[in-house]
Amino acid sequence: MKKTLIALAVLAAGSASAAEIYNQDGVAVTVSGAGEVQLYQAYEKDGDDVSTKLRLDDMQLNTHGTIEVAEGLNAIVGLDFTFEDNDDVKGNVQTDGSYVGFAYANYGTVTYGRQYLITDDSGIGADFEVGKNQYGQEETVGKDVIKYVYDNGTFYFGLSHDLDESEGTAVDATSTDGRIGFRHEGLDARLYIYSGENVILDSKKNTGDEDSFNLEVTYEMDAFNFAASYGQVEQDDQAGKEVTDRDIIELVGSYTMDKTTFSLGYVHNDDNTSTGNDGDNLYGVVVYKMNANVRTYAEIGFYDDDSKTDYDPAYTLGMEVKF
Repeated sequence: MKKTLIALAVLAAGSASAAEIYNQDGVAVTVSGAGEVQLYQAYEKDGDDVSTKLRLDDMQLNTHGTIEVAEGLNAIVGLDFTFEDNDDVKGNVQTDGSYVGFAYANYGTVTYGRQYLITDDSGIGADFEVGKNQYGQEETVGKDVIKYVYDNGTFYFGLSHDLDESEGTAVDATSTDGRIGFRHEGLDARLYIYSGENVILDSKKNTGDEDSFNLEVTYEMDAFNFAASYGQVEQDDQAGKEVTDRDIIELVGSYTMDKTTFSLGYVHNDDNTSTGNDGDNLYGVVVYKMNANVRTYAEIGFYDDDSKTDYDPAYTLGMEVKF
């Protein structure tokens, strides 16, 4: 099987590291997985008592297959499982991916089924947990998603649409999002756009309409990496009332020395709603990469807004193992 087709299949599956366990007669199967455990302290407001927690951030198991059906054309299938045991999901095994599609060497990959939206890849943050009010959607997995991805190494493009088909409820929840990007030497610039109707807006599962975009630029120079982004998020509730109108600026700088990467990030939120508060988030991260499959990390974050509320720092100690 051609390496370009393998790359397209991996791109569609969303897995950067996978072990090939079978390859015969035009059929190839890969398996990958990851586990991550954290000691996590969330931001704590004055008067609140938020306990430090040892938690299983997630466990993942991904199985992907490619079947050659014609010269330069492969059928692909993916099945991805995630086990989470954190504040939002208690001991729940969920299917993040169950899809089929086609990968063509020169024209990209199209898939259909339950899978991540294009905007799941958005954001430049170097943090694991302590970044606050960064750009991104609350839900980035769709049940009935048609997704197209193209990448020739220099120019890349992606588009996904979640049909949803109401899933037995009286309200249809649909979304369309996309990405367009360009790479040259150490420069990578891309634009993400998202539009959703009757989608989940926050961690409390409130629903409404959302429109947003994020412009991101990264530049790698030897051991240094610099990134900047500007985004905007607008949300209306089911009654049509504006609940979010936020401009988001994020800056990140990283330096890698041997196996250790040091990162510093800053996020500024300009909240334009009548009841909102502007906020500033500063965080630092140290990641030690033992090898290609194992890394440990530590981070600390600080948050301040223009209300009278004070926040204690948040921190995370974690370990991630991939296979």
